[in-house]
Amino acid sequence: MSSDLPANILKTLETIQAPKTKLRSAQEINARYKLSLQNYKNLCLMSGDVREQKAGTYAEIKILGWVLGKSDKDVISDITAHSIRMNFPGQL
Repeated sequence: MSSDLPANILKTLETIQAPKTKLRSAQEINARYKLSLQNYKNLCLMSGDVREQKAGTYAEIKILGWVLGKSDKDVISDITAHSIRMNFPGQL
Protein backbone atom coordinates (compact mmCIF):
# COMPACT_ATOMS: atom_id res chain seq x y z
CA MET A 1 0.00 0.00 0.00
CA SER A 2 2.76 2.47 0.88
CA SER A 3 4.39 2.15 -2.54
CA ASP A 4 1.18 3.42 -4.22
CA LEU A 5 1.09 6.72 -2.26
CA PRO A 6 3.20 9.79 -2.99
CA ALA A 7 5.87 10.73 -0.47
CA ASN A 8 4.11 13.86 0.80
CA ILE A 9 0.96 11.86 1.63
CA LEU A 10 3.06 9.27 3.47
CA LYS A 11 4.75 12.02 5.48
CA THR A 12 1.38 13.53 6.37
CA LEU A 13 0.06 10.16 7.51
CA GLU A 14 3.14 9.58 9.66
CA THR A 15 2.74 13.01 11.24
CA ILE A 16 -0.90 12.34 12.08
CA GLN A 17 -0.15 8.91 13.52
CA ALA A 18 2.84 10.10 15.60
CA PRO A 19 2.43 13.78 16.49
CA LYS A 20 5.59 15.59 17.53
CA THR A 21 3.92 17.56 20.31
CA LYS A 22 3.12 15.99 23.63
CA LEU A 23 0.55 16.88 26.22
CA ARG A 24 1.82 19.08 29.01
CA SER A 25 1.68 17.96 32.61
CA ALA A 26 -0.25 19.84 35.26
CA GLN A 27 3.06 21.03 36.77
CA GLU A 28 4.19 22.49 33.44
CA ILE A 29 0.86 24.25 32.93
CA ASN A 30 0.93 25.60 36.49
CA ALA A 31 4.49 26.88 36.01
CA ARG A 32 3.49 28.57 32.75
CA TYR A 33 0.45 30.09 34.50
CA LYS A 34 2.65 31.60 37.24
CA LEU A 35 5.18 32.83 34.68
CA SER A 36 2.40 34.49 32.68
CA LEU A 37 1.13 36.20 35.83
CA GLN A 38 4.64 37.55 36.45
CA ASN A 39 4.89 38.70 32.83
CA TYR A 40 1.56 40.50 33.23
CA LYS A 41 2.85 42.25 36.34
CA ASN A 42 5.98 43.33 34.45
CA LEU A 43 3.85 44.65 31.60
CA CYS A 44 1.80 46.68 34.07
CA LEU A 45 5.02 48.34 35.27
CA MET A 46 6.17 49.26 31.75
CA SER A 47 5.61 52.66 30.27
CA GLY A 48 4.40 53.14 26.76
CA ASP A 49 1.69 51.45 24.77
CA VAL A 50 1.73 47.79 25.78
CA ARG A 51 -2.02 47.17 25.47
CA GLU A 52 -1.65 44.45 22.87
CA GLN A 53 0.92 42.56 24.93
CA LYS A 54 -1.23 42.90 28.04
CA ALA A 55 -4.30 41.65 26.19
CA GLY A 56 -2.39 38.64 24.83
CA THR A 57 -0.93 37.79 28.22
CA TYR A 58 -4.33 38.25 29.86
CA ALA A 59 -5.89 35.81 27.39
CA GLU A 60 -3.07 33.31 27.94
CA ILE A 61 -3.55 33.49 31.72
CA LYS A 62 -7.30 32.92 31.38
CA ILE A 63 -6.84 29.90 29.10
CA LEU A 64 -4.16 28.36 31.33
CA GLY A 65 -6.35 28.95 34.37
CA TRP A 66 -9.26 27.18 32.71
CA VAL A 67 -7.01 24.28 31.74
CA LEU A 68 -5.96 24.02 35.38
CA GLY A 69 -9.63 23.86 36.37
CA LYS A 70 -9.75 27.25 38.07
CA SER A 71 -13.00 29.15 38.07
CA ASP A 72 -13.24 32.37 36.10
CA LYS A 73 -13.52 34.30 39.36
CA ASP A 74 -10.27 32.78 40.71
CA VAL A 75 -8.38 33.50 37.49
CA ILE A 76 -9.51 37.13 37.47
CA SER A 77 -8.60 37.39 41.16
CA ASP A 78 -5.07 36.11 40.38
CA ILE A 79 -4.73 38.60 37.53
CA THR A 80 -5.91 41.46 39.71
CA ALA A 81 -3.45 40.48 42.45
CA HIS A 82 -0.61 40.66 39.91
CA SER A 83 -1.61 43.92 38.27
CA ILE A 84 -0.64 47.35 39.48
CA ARG A 85 -4.02 49.00 39.73
CA MET A 86 -5.47 51.40 42.20
CA ASN A 87 -8.18 49.71 44.25
CA PHE A 88 -10.63 52.06 45.84
CA PRO A 89 -12.64 51.22 48.96
CA GLY A 90 -15.49 48.87 48.12
CA GLN A 91 -13.85 47.74 44.89
CA LEU A 92 -12.40 44.27 44.36
